[in-house]
Amino acid sequence: MFGMGARSAALAGAGVADAVGYDATYVNPAGLVGATHRRLTLGYVYGGYRLRLDGAARPVETTQGLLLGAALPIPFGGVLRDRVAVGLGFYFPFGLVNRARAPFPDTPRLALLDSRTQVISVLVAGAARIHERVSLGVGVLALAGLVGTITLAPDASGRIVTSSEEQLTASYAAIVGLRVRAANWAQLGAVFRGESKSTYDIAVKSQLGATIPLELPTFRIAGTAQFDPLQIAVEAALVARRWLTVEVGLTWKHWSAFGLPTANATPGAPAQAATGFHDTAVPRVAGEATARWARWRVHGRAGYFFEWSPAASSVLLDADRHVLTAGAGVEWVGATTALQLDLFGQWHHLQSNARVAGDLGVFGVAFGVDL
Repeated sequence: MFGMGARSAALAGAGVADAVGYDATYVNPAGLVGATHRRLTLGYVYGGYRLRLDGAARPVETTQGLLLGAALPIPFGGVLRDRVAVGLGFYFPFGLVNRARAPFPDTPRLALLDSRTQVISVLVAGAARIHERVSLGVGVLALAGLVGTITLAPDASGRIVTSSEEQLTASYAAIVGLRVRAANWAQLGAVFRGESKSTYDIAVKSQLGATIPLELPTFRIAGTAQFDPLQIAVEAALVARRWLTVEVGLTWKHWSAFGLPTANATPGAPAQAATGFHDTAVPRVAGEATARWARWRVHGRAGYFFEWSPAASSVLLDADRHVLTAGAGVEWVGATTALQLDLFGQWHHLQSNARVAGDLGVFGVAFGVDL
């Protein structure tokens, strides 16, 4: 939704060509070999929504979560010196592991915004410099899911009680990235991100025996809590001045593979129509200015991207989004360690259509320290 890490989020999700910190675990794992020190980062993200659906206010849960990240160069010697690194990235929404809404299939909803940030995400990646100008990275994104059963049965006194048994699961998506330093003033990057989704599947069973002389079918509460389509992103990072880097990129998203977000509760329910989603392309442009004084470095960042809505359904609703981003970073570099503070903000404006309108704002802060 908002990008991974404070720097990438401030740059409109850019970084495929030049991210080197823990945000590279998602943006482009090949960038992890650009880190020169082991760095641990702790961050916080907050997002608020003011949306309207069919002319009425549409409540969406506030986004609040914890970010943890690490960029870890491996201290090999010889030919592997400064050529191998690993990275970790975690997002933990406060107070939950996974939250999903399961409305009736014909109930209108905001398919890309409802509860989409309410799931734990884990990223693990590694990278290698295979040439002085070329690096390659591979990672995996894991999302939490849920399966289980709820059983209705009589107790010893004849009252109907429920018992539940649930189990956390995980789904995995591959991330593969490539980065090339084409010239001293230009870097190119490309990344493939596999389809990732968080699902839930709860069976509601009845074992009432003679308590109720009716045979009740098994109901399923099942669907997809979060879905991100297969993506391919390309980007160029150009040093326009010694102090200014401009990033331009394009991300193709395979939204036509998006299936039904809510499954039928019983096998005899009428079949649902296909979602009808279409593939999209997201353009991004961003810039980062850097000033240096002695041991201090100050960064100013800004960007814009256009999120074209894939929705073409009368039930699964959405709107095109114009997104402005900005942020700043302050870094102190000592003889043996470094400290960094990053801030970012995003404003998402939904381009109003006949049924959907509104805005959402996101703020984040991250603090990093060299280990």
